[in-house]
This record gives sequence, C-alpha cells and structure tokens, in this order.
Amino acid sequence: MIRTSPSFVALVIVCLLVSDAASSSSSTLFFLGWKAVAVPGELHGLWTSFEKFGSGKVLWNSLVQPTIELLEEGFPTSHALARALEKKAQGIAKEPTMKEFLNPATGKVYGVGEQIKTRTLLLRTLRHLANSTNPVQDFYEGDMAREMAGEFQRFGGILTEQDFAAYRSVVIPHSGVIYTNLRNDRVVCGPPPPSGSAVAQAILNVMDGFKYNMKSFPDVARLYHHFIESSKFAYAARSWLGDPAFVANATDIALNITSPEWAEWVRSLITEEAHPDEYYGGSFEAPAEDHGTTHISVIDCHGNAVSVTSTINLSYFLDTLIVVILELVMACLGALVASPSTGILWNDEMDDFSTPHHPNAFGFPPSPANFIRPGKRPMSSQSPLVIFDMSMGKKAKQILAVGGAGGSTIISGVAGVAFHGLWLKANVKQAVDAPRLHNQLYPNETWYEPNFPKEYLKELESRGHVLKQVRNLTVVTAVEKAVDGQLYANSDFRKGEESAPAGY
Repeated sequence: MIRTSPSFVALVIVCLLVSDAASSSSSTLFFLGWKAVAVPGELHGLWTSFEKFGSGKVLWNSLVQPTIELLEEGFPTSHALARALEKKAQGIAKEPTMKEFLNPATGKVYGVGEQIKTRTLLLRTLRHLANSTNPVQDFYEGDMAREMAGEFQRFGGILTEQDFAAYRSVVIPHSGVIYTNLRNDRVVCGPPPPSGSAVAQAILNVMDGFKYNMKSFPDVARLYHHFIESSKFAYAARSWLGDPAFVANATDIALNITSPEWAEWVRSLITEEAHPDEYYGGSFEAPAEDHGTTHISVIDCHGNAVSVTSTINLSYFLDTLIVVILELVMACLGALVASPSTGILWNDEMDDFSTPHHPNAFGFPPSPANFIRPGKRPMSSQSPLVIFDMSMGKKAKQILAVGGAGGSTIISGVAGVAFHGLWLKANVKQAVDAPRLHNQLYPNETWYEPNFPKEYLKELESRGHVLKQVRNLTVVTAVEKAVDGQLYANSDFRKGEESAPAGY
C-alpha cells in the first residue's frame, strides 16, 4: 500500500534518561527530588530547529531576547501560576533551591498579580545562552554542564556530565512521519512514538469510516458513542508503544493503527453498546498523569505550519527560550528542585516511565514497553498534529495545527477538536470551545465536562457507558488557515483567566 502525505518533518525533543539506577528506587523519587530528573531536551531541540529549519533572517539572540526582557522587567503572577505555587507552597518553603519562587516582600509564594523579579539566576543563564555561538555545546558539554552535573551528584541525583553530553534531538525525516489519509483528501500528520500522535490519529482513522446525518439526534448521539469506543481501542494500542530505539515494533504498531485496514477491523468490533475492558485488548497501564505541559500552534503567511508541545511533566516551567511559552499551566512544579547555578526548574520526567513493581496512579501494573532503560525516551501523550486539505493537489488549501496539554487527556482532546472540525464542520473557535469527552479505557469510565449536553449523556448511559463529570479536560491550542486564506486561532478558555492567543 502506498501512503502519501504533504511535505512534513518531525523533530522529536524528549527528555532522555541515561541511567537505570532509579529503576529500583522508591516510586516517590520518580516525581520529587533530584532522582526524578531526566536530561532536559528543550534547549537542544530549539537550537536544532533553529539550525536546520531557520530562515536565516532571524538571529538566535532575538528569539531569546523577549524572555530576557520579561525577566529583567518582571512579570505579574497569573492566576494559573498562583494556584500552582499555592498548591506546593509548603514544599517550596522547605526547599532552598526554590527560593526564587518566594516573594521577598511577603516571605510567601507569589500571589495573583504580584510582580516576579526574582528569577535572577535564570536571567543570567538566558543572557549567556542568547549570546553564545553554540548554546547547545555550552549547556550540554561546557562549564555549565559540568556545574549542573556536580549539583546532581551533590544533592543525590543520578545525572552525570556524560549524560548531558550524550543527549541528542531526533529529527524524523519525511519518510518517518506518521500520517493518516482521511476522506475528502484530508491528511493528518504527526511525530512517531514515543509521541502519542499516532493514537490521536487512530481515533480519527476509525471515525472516518462512519457516516452520520448531523441533523439527526440519534446520529449525533451515535457519533459520540463511536468516539468513545474508538478512543478505547486507540488507548489499548497505546499500551504497546514506546521508544522505537528500544521497542522493536513500536513504529510498525503506529503505522498499523493509522492504516485503513486497522480502522476497518476496529469498526467491525464497535457495536451499539459499550463492553468490558478486556474486549478492547492492550497490555495495560493507564497513561501517566502529566499537567506540566503547554502547546503552541503556528501558521505563517507562507502556509508553513508548526505544532509544538512542551512539558516538564508535573510542573510549572519558566525556563523555555520562547516567550510565548514562558508561562505554562501546571498542577505542581516539576521535581520541586531547581539548579542553584542556572535557576532552571528541573523536570520530573522519570515519572513518565513505567517501573517494575511500581503500579501507576490508577493501581495498574507497569507496561514493559515503557520500562526505564539508559538512553531511552519515555512514552508521552503529547500529540501535536497538522491536518491538511489536499483536494487541490500539493498546495494545501486548508491547514489546521492543533495540540494540547493535560496528560493522558491530550490524545482524546486533540482528536476531539479535530473531529469537530472535520465532521461537525465547526470553525476553530467552536471546535476548541466545545465540551469534551474522554475515555482512556483504564479506568473504563467516560469523563465529561459540566456543559456537555445532558440529552446526549443520557443516550450514552443507555448504551452502557459509565460517566463521570470533571471540571475540565485538555487545554487545546489550535490555529487554522481557512479556505479563504485567512488565519483563525483559538487559545483554550480552560487554561484560565489569562488565556489568549500569544500573537499575530
């Protein structure tokens, strides 16, 4: 079978583990403290993107400068950041390396609207990296790496100089991108595993074979039922995925679940009612919870589309080099430790791995495909997608770049926004704002947002779905180039009071 897609390159930038010393550690150490940290990939990925795909018209330091200016001048604490800080106020007060998150005027964590001007260590680091001719070498192999590695050894962590030096971003060529051909000449593209992109595509792949009358209540109710059932099969397939460098058939599985044959097989198994867990297959571990994530979607005047998801897992991360992702909404603060020399708030990406003898938050056994190995990248729910309408040949007349934050709900959230656009003919505003459903199979219950139409919920219950109301699900960001050439963007209201598109 020949599969075609528009020109697309994926840059996989995932935190990298280079020691298996933690595989026998207490599970608490996977998300708190110095042992929870994996080698960060953000800077390496941004510099690799700049070097390989930059236009040559923009200087590196000009990209970093807006963030430097914010740190110099200070910036107000948002509602989202204030909530995150308050939630971890006790831990911050006890951890000496987190003192920059305390307001010197009050001695407490920053509250809503209070001006943050204490990130002086991070400011110094960004100034250095902005003016460097090779920031990657400085950060991963130079004096900076040596000093950071010394901190890990001093505070009981596992990362070494060699670990930092070994980090590499993975650039996936056109031939390695995962894509799904849908009806009406639409093509969905995304990065391969360990990204969750193939899982989101699998949901759309199955949905694409059903036909609905959108003016018919029973048909719309059936559409939502099919979305939930498609999600269950897709999340079941996710349990077999992992880093292709360590899981031999991960790429084959990703290609399989985005193929027409797999979609047809799943549709043959979907009935008018929900089924017990084992009906859907899989080698289960529920996906790790992760609220330390943000997403940006960009389309430029030339039709180039970029969909970028960034995370430090359970965290609030101020340390990215792009101003539009300066402030991320999180439930916690990474590993709750920061570098005394650079001011970088460290990730807790170790928690994205499965570990032998340590069930996850839902009490399910670990997934062998995602066990800790030196040099391995953990499986992620991050699902950045770009969707093209190729009905006019090689020049896409319509483009949607979409992605989200919210741990395991990213996959269903991104797929849900896409299916609202593809099948419910919603514009980007309607698609992102629409109430959401989520079912990741374990636990086998369907989460719904408070404003989801009650008549459809009753219909879903009658089909055997176990429903649970939650405050809100994924935070999705999307930008669309419409048929008329105009660009439309929507930043999800679920992110909170300061939610707004970052720029135009």
